[in-house]
This record gives sequence, C-alpha cells and structure tokens, in this order.
Amino acid sequence: MKLVLEKQAYKSNRFCSMYFTMKTLQLLIFLWVPGFVFSCEKSGTADHPESKEKTEKTYFINSQEEFEKWSNFEFPAGSKVLFAAGKTFRGQFKLRGSGTNTSPNFAGAYDNKTGNSITAWTDNKPVIHGEGKVSSAFELSDGEFWEINNLEVTNTNGTKGDQGKLLGIKVTATDAGLIRDITIKNCFVHDVNGDVGGKETGGIHVYVLGNRVKTNYHNLIIENNQVSQVGGVGIANQSSWGNINQPDYFPWTGFVIRNNRVEHTGRNGIIVRYAQNPVVEYNVVAHSSRFDTGHSIFNFNTIDCIVQYNEAYGNTSSNPDDIDHGGFDADYNSRGTIIQYNYSHDNNWFCGIMRRAHNTDITIRYNISRNERLGAFLYGFPTEKGVKDVKIYNNTFYFGKGTGTRVFVEAGKVRIPTETSFRNNIFYFEEKAEWGFEPDQTCVFENNLFHNVSPRGTNALTADPLFIDPGNGGTNIDMKDTNRLSGYKLRQGSPAINYGKIVEGCGGADFSGNQVAEKPDLGAFESGERDP
Repeated sequence: MKLVLEKQAYKSNRFCSMYFTMKTLQLLIFLWVPGFVFSCEKSGTADHPESKEKTEKTYFINSQEEFEKWSNFEFPAGSKVLFAAGKTFRGQFKLRGSGTNTSPNFAGAYDNKTGNSITAWTDNKPVIHGEGKVSSAFELSDGEFWEINNLEVTNTNGTKGDQGKLLGIKVTATDAGLIRDITIKNCFVHDVNGDVGGKETGGIHVYVLGNRVKTNYHNLIIENNQVSQVGGVGIANQSSWGNINQPDYFPWTGFVIRNNRVEHTGRNGIIVRYAQNPVVEYNVVAHSSRFDTGHSIFNFNTIDCIVQYNEAYGNTSSNPDDIDHGGFDADYNSRGTIIQYNYSHDNNWFCGIMRRAHNTDITIRYNISRNERLGAFLYGFPTEKGVKDVKIYNNTFYFGKGTGTRVFVEAGKVRIPTETSFRNNIFYFEEKAEWGFEPDQTCVFENNLFHNVSPRGTNALTADPLFIDPGNGGTNIDMKDTNRLSGYKLRQGSPAINYGKIVEGCGGADFSGNQVAEKPDLGAFESGERDP
C-alpha cells in the first residue's frame, strides 16, 4: 500500500513539474513571438511610456542594442518602428516587411516622454550615422505601404575623398513586381561621402533592380526633406526596366518629388527618371554640382513629366567651357516634358535642351530667369538631331549688369538651336548682348520683346518692357505666394501688354495663376489690362 502511494505521489509531482515546465515554455514563446514584443515591458517607463499609439506591433528603439536587434527584422503589416527623438545610433538599419492598404507601416521618430510618433517636422530627430562603413545608413528593401518620417541620416568617414557608392536613405525593389505607397518625408540627410560627384552616391535614392520580373513603384512620394552636403546626387531614382525605347519599358506612376530643400551636392540636385506623369514641384535646389557637372533638376526616360514651382540657384562653374551648369534641363529619351512656373537665378544658365533622340514635345513656359552668369539656354549633344517640337513661350529673362550677355551659351562647343519656337518671351539685358549662335531654319520667333539684343523673327518688339521693380527677387522665396517676384510684372503702359500671340494648349494661367487673356501679354505675368 505504501509503495502504491509513493508511486502515485511521484507521478503527481512529475506531472506538476511537466505542467509548469510546459506553461513556462508557452509563456516564453508568447513573449518572443513578433507582435507581442512588449508583453514583458513595464508601462510608463521613460523609454517605453504609456501611449495611445502603443499596440502589439509597436517597436520602440532607444539604444544601440535595440537598433541592432530590430534591423533586418521582417515587420508585419500595421507595424510602427519608432526611434527615440534625440538619440544617436550607428551603422545601418535595414527595414524589412510590408504594410497593406488598410494597415500601412510607419518608421520614424517618437517622443520618448509621451510615446507618440512625431509626424510633423522636428529638429530633434533620431540620428543614424553610417560612418562611411555601410552602403546606406537606412535601407528599405522590397517593402510597400511604408512611411519613413523624421529621421536624420549621415554616411561619411569624415574625409574628402571618394568613399564608394554611399547613400543616406536607400529604397530598393528587386524583381518584386508592383510596389505601392512609399512615402519619405521630413528627413534630414547630410554629410554623405566626400567631395565627389557621380550619380550612384548621394542623399535619398530609390532603385528598381533585377531583370527577371518587371518591377515599378506606384505612389512614391518624396516630400519635405532636407538634403545637404552630399557627394553625388541629392534625390534620384533608377530602374532596370526604364528605357523608353525598349518594349519592356515599365514606368513608375504616381511619382512626386515635392517641397524638398536640396543644397551643396556634388552633382545634380534632383533627377527624375523612368516615370509616367511624374511631378517635381515646390523644391529649392541650391549650389548643385560642386564637384562635377550636372543641371540642378532634370528628367530622363520620362513621359509627360511636369517640373513646376521650383527655385534653382547657384549652379555655377568658373570654367565657361564646363557643361551642364543650369537650373533646369529637358533631357533626352523623354516626351511631353513641361517646365513651367519656375524661378531660376544665379546659375550659369537657365535651361538645357538636349538634342539627342528621342526628345519630343517639350514645353518651357511662364518661368522667370534672373541674372544667370552666361546666358539663357544650352543645347546639349550639339551634333545630334533627335530633338523635335520644342515650345518656349511667355518666359521672362532678365540679365542685370555684370551677368550673362548671350541668349545661347557655348560651353566649349558650337551649339546651334534647332526645332524650337520662341513666342511671347521677354529677353532683357541691361548691357549689350548677343545671340551667341544663329538658330537654324527650323526655329521660329514670333511676338518676342528684345532689349539690348538684336531683334529676331516676326512682330519683334525692341523696347523697354517697363518692369515694376526689375533686378530684385532674392532667394528661398515662397513659390505659393501669388505675389512672388512681382517686380517682373509690367507697369501700366508697357509695350509688352496685349502684344502676345495666343498659344494653343498654353495651360491657361500665368506665373501668378491669373487667367491668360485671348490677347496675352509678353513675359511670365498677365497685367490684367485689356485693349479698349
């Protein structure tokens, strides 16, 4: 009897031990499974405070250990990856996983006092230093439905030499098909690489890679970021499916680069490529191409690209034979490019027009160019004949004393303007100027005003346009202010009022958004005066 009871007691104890061991194991698994990472945290601590945003898919990153722990983790839909504002991290953070249309993901700054994410611009960002040891300090691969917000990123070893193909923020999709809804906003990317040019290094770059599965982005928004002191290109994209002349061309859609400030870059400020109906607007691009040649903003391999309401300045070179030091550029392998309502000043020239095929249906209208150092336009690839149907109308070109004295710049080569119509423009030089090159017979000049340069074409007007306050304008202006650059409006009695010729498909609005009259004024502004 005693032996039986001892055996029963042994079995009972062994069962209890096994039971509690299994329960402990279940609890450990519960605590480890992604989505329950905070089950063991204490609520209300300094690093993980109580927050209305805190869910089972919120990942607070407050230390280098947590930074390394969650890098390269596959985040599920609905995740919030929150870096503590004001904290500094080193190395590379690799973002993985995807959100969904109904459960998007977020990676960005949070206030470690409240636990809430910070979605509006803050100067107190979490900082990630790549230290020139990684290809990019922050990288998202093959993910969709992500917002990246309020990160500060650097990636340099501190030397001025070329440290390799380094980026600040890098987003890639490799043989991934359609990638939707990526937003990069409110980030500060600076000090990347050394004093170098090159197009494969820079600030914020988005790439499509691979050649097995046609891949593109839909609804890619890059907005309200600051990029400065970077080698290479400030903001750019690339695609292995991007050649407009190939049957497998797979352009990106819903691509917008908006309201960014890009300055002191080794090469171009902004490049938009491989897209249909992309929009580049309300950006300030300053002091581009410090260590190589490249226009401040240009498009390539695009269909119906719109570049508007941007300010570009300070893209200069002391060598007048250097190419590509203008504010804007309608590059080749594109059709339907529109460059409108922009403000270009203090560059070597206003805009480049590439003669290489295929480059068709280009519209350059209602822009203001002030005090460019050499002239107004550069025709690139001067020996080629692929450009067609360039329309330049209702622009104001103002050159004060000591600035440019040519319409068409040389930049080391003979560059003959071709296939271009010039209508309703004002070419104003305070000092005696010249054309630079004689346009060929395919060019048309109608209803333009010329001051201190010889007139050309039909209905040419040689006169002072009587600007309200010319020569002024400043930098970093508010391009949403309808009264911006009003010094280039026409005074009452200006000979340029009602002297224009209506241009079909003119867009219907002038530089200030005023309706264009049936008999338009010359230049970028409508005065509102009408013939009696």
